[in-house]
Amino acid sequence: MRGRGSLEIGCSGFSYRDWMGTFYPPGTRRSELLSFYERYFSVVEVNYTFYSMPHPYTMEGFLERTKRLRFAVKVNRLFTHERRFTRSDAERFLEGCAPLTESGRFIAFLFQFPQSFHYSPESVDFIGRLSETFGDYRKAVEVRSRSFGRAEFYREMEEMGLSLVNVDAPKVRGILVGPWRSVGEFNYVRLHGRNRERWFEAEESYERYDYLYLEKELRELKDRIERIREGKETYVFFNNHYRGKAALNALKLKELFGEKVRIPAGLIASFSERLWE
Repeated sequence: MRGRGSLEIGCSGFSYRDWMGTFYPPGTRRSELLSFYERYFSVVEVNYTFYSMPHPYTMEGFLERTKRLRFAVKVNRLFTHERRFTRSDAERFLEGCAPLTESGRFIAFLFQFPQSFHYSPESVDFIGRLSETFGDYRKAVEVRSRSFGRAEFYREMEEMGLSLVNVDAPKVRGILVGPWRSVGEFNYVRLHGRNRERWFEAEESYERYDYLYLEKELRELKDRIERIREGKETYVFFNNHYRGKAALNALKLKELFGEKVRIPAGLIASFSERLWE
């Protein structure tokens, strides 16, 4: 349940073709995906908005097909990767998201910057200007460059009223893992998997996120999440999405936190035994 100290766990995205037959039963229609997802999770991260601008019709559809599901929205790459947006671009994005932001089921906007975006006074200033452009909505910022791993940046984030995304990812050169610090009014955690071999060498984008956390790794993550909760709302999203592995890991983490969960038969048949290796 939402509230001070609440913990909600879900997935980064829900509409993946390779989830058919694992998380989603074979033959599930596209229009039924989100309502099926809601049977198992209370939160979802909308990530198609990173690649294309949102439309109110799509967001209204999300709300109509669900009853209680709450939504975080990943901001378009125009703002974080290309970084050449205009105020009208921001207005267009916000107008597209309006059905969600006005519904009472909106969590926050997610700003995910690339590893090539490094810490500097100019970078902090850019984050601040971008935050102001998006107004008073709640915002979470994910930075991937290890150069941001400094107390000064965490303090600057607090001053700007932003929440820092805590990340689990492979420990490879230049990537900020963690930092497992509670920065901002709510906690936001993204778990990308630990596919070290394919993080930089992936031929297809999904290969980077082709990873299944083992039970012992989920227990370690549980402990880290507990340490940063500090009585704040905490949202955890699994992004190791290939073939529904995110959904299985999210359900198992919910179970480790004491929730009673049901696991779709396709996930059990495909992956469950590997959790215990």
